[in-house]
Amino acid sequence: MTRSSRSFLLASAAMCCLLGWGPPARAQSGTANDSVLVLPPVDVQATAWRSWESVPGYVAPVTTTGSKTDTPLIEAPQSVGVVTRDQIDDQAAQSVSQALRYTAGVLGEIRPSARYDSVFVRGFGGQGTNAAFVNFLDGLRQGRGLYFGVPNTDPWLLERIEVLRGPASVLYGQTGAGGLVNLVSRRPSADHVNEVRLEAGSHALMQTAFDLGGRLTEDGTLLYRLTGIARRSDTQYDHTEEERIAIAPALTWRPDDNTSVTVLASYQHDPEGGFYNFVPASGTVLPNPVGTIRRNFFGGDPAYDRYHRTQAAIGYQFEHRLDDVWKVRQNFRYSHIDAEVYVLSVRSVANNRTGNRGATFVSDHANAFALDNQAQADFTTGALRHTMLFGADWQRTSSRARQGMGPAPSIDLFAPVYHQPIPPIFTTPAGLTNQELDQLGFYVQDQVALGRWRFNLGLRYDRASIGTTTHLASGANAAQESQFDDKVTWRAGALYLFDNGVAPYASYSTSFLPNTGTAAPQRGGGTFSPTTGEQYEVGVKYQPPGRNSFVQLAAYHITQQNVLTADPLYATYSVQQGEIRSRGIELEGRASLSDSLDLIGAYSYIDAEVTKSSAAGVAGNRVPQVPNHIASGWANYSFRDGPLRGLSLGGGTRFIGSTYGNDTNTFKVDAVTLFDAALRYDLGARFESAKGVELAVNAQNIGDKDYVASCSSATACYFGTGRLILGSVRARW
Repeated sequence: MTRSSRSFLLASAAMCCLLGWGPPARAQSGTANDSVLVLPPVDVQATAWRSWESVPGYVAPVTTTGSKTDTPLIEAPQSVGVVTRDQIDDQAAQSVSQALRYTAGVLGEIRPSARYDSVFVRGFGGQGTNAAFVNFLDGLRQGRGLYFGVPNTDPWLLERIEVLRGPASVLYGQTGAGGLVNLVSRRPSADHVNEVRLEAGSHALMQTAFDLGGRLTEDGTLLYRLTGIARRSDTQYDHTEEERIAIAPALTWRPDDNTSVTVLASYQHDPEGGFYNFVPASGTVLPNPVGTIRRNFFGGDPAYDRYHRTQAAIGYQFEHRLDDVWKVRQNFRYSHIDAEVYVLSVRSVANNRTGNRGATFVSDHANAFALDNQAQADFTTGALRHTMLFGADWQRTSSRARQGMGPAPSIDLFAPVYHQPIPPIFTTPAGLTNQELDQLGFYVQDQVALGRWRFNLGLRYDRASIGTTTHLASGANAAQESQFDDKVTWRAGALYLFDNGVAPYASYSTSFLPNTGTAAPQRGGGTFSPTTGEQYEVGVKYQPPGRNSFVQLAAYHITQQNVLTADPLYATYSVQQGEIRSRGIELEGRASLSDSLDLIGAYSYIDAEVTKSSAAGVAGNRVPQVPNHIASGWANYSFRDGPLRGLSLGGGTRFIGSTYGNDTNTFKVDAVTLFDAALRYDLGARFESAKGVELAVNAQNIGDKDYVASCSSATACYFGTGRLILGSVRARW
């Protein structure tokens, strides 16, 4: 039996439990019986957005990301995955990418690093400045710089993570065809929250975190939340450290049952950004007569390499119910990011052991504004019940970046010598680039209920502009390029709810993503058309009546057109001749079958192919870094009675299939199977005086598997994360 077969069987076995073969679920709102599907109730007296609320276990009944309204997952005619706070805690995820390890259709650690969260969804991702970074927070896009100024949110600050699979432009504007990841912040709650953690682990990791919140007034008019974390750690790579301090205050004002205003702020400083470099394929995934490059190899220089990032944001979410039909909402955020990078990278290999390096310096700054205005109407027309959403959103990002490149001494890949003299990089105004990005969008959506039928129709018009200014060494403007794009996107979906909890559905959606840059002057220059995409999806969802579990199966076909590919004649430019087709099947199930047992199972089959390309030998190949098969399963069991009461045991398996390492598919990266585990002990279950105190130990990649996560070219491969053990003391009161 192959490793992929074993992993698929493991996920299938977990799925059997998720189908409802187990004890009744934990008590939930509403009443259930054995024959009628009970949907989550909607509290019409308070805010319509409930997806930020704490959910016990691993099953979230409601999503906002897929529709911008509170919609039960079982009723959404599209595939949406939700990672809850309990799952993040049980698995001790140290990044958003780690938290997405057990989510179908998502590959979150293509290039493992604490610095950025770059993900592939349904086969679409990418590298460099075109990478699909996680860039939505609370439904608004996070602005980023031109190069390395990419925001990153610590998972401790989040209540949940939602993944909308497939095109999402009809609600969010400029997005790729694979989907988007939306981070949901912790919010103030009327229930008091008090938690402190002290944690230590591998690579001299030390961190402390706190989460405090509750009522500021007895009547609950004012609520607050204050969350923070501080971390310092070495890494599995030589001469590389990670440091972070982050804090997120929040305040909610509810003057009456119809109005709420929540102010959300955050500050995060990363003095040391960890490792974000690469190694050649020779000596890692390809044989090298000299030997094998060590997993802790550091290709830079400790006296030169550094990464600093500071990001801050403040915004608000306002909602007011006008009457029984209408409510209005406005969401706004201003954010700022500064990043400074000095890095040495291996660009080529000579005589099988000498790495020829180059030096790069980047100073990246960005200011971003995001505004989303919404009006929601709930009404009926005959037998039809409507939830209509009218919206207008606006985004602006102003970026300024200075970049310089220079030579660097070579390095022995197998016996590196550091602290070599490195020529300084002197930048002139010629390395300075300013860019302004604006997007204005208008959208309308109608969610219609007719008996047990659910329909979703959406239409959007976007207008986007990009203005880029480059400079001469004298400081004068070298070029000012302006680009204007507009596009209509839409989607339609239908779903039917059977009494037994089965809900088949079908949907169609489109996407729109403007491209920056220009064609080669020899080809007449000019800007590029937007990259567009379309998806056909069919699936079935299953929510067993009376059980706190949810299973969804989806099949999809996505085509992305106008993809930029390398110009075969002018290497530093791109041409717009590419097309990618991705089709696949996803199966994901989550269950909290009792107060004791939580389960996750996921399997993904992804067939991602480059169907058109200007580069020779690329059309017809698989997309690099994308495996055909991904499977995972996780189980967590808590003893509630008997001599072991207070003890919780968790364990998981992750299988990632083999991938190609470059566009021409000339070499492969091997498949890998990894194991995770968790052990927690609630001291309060045995000792009344220790109520609220919990001890925990988590281990990722228990077997310390030495593997390469992926390669994007023959000179750019990325080691996977080795064994990481984290011990913690948690106190709640």
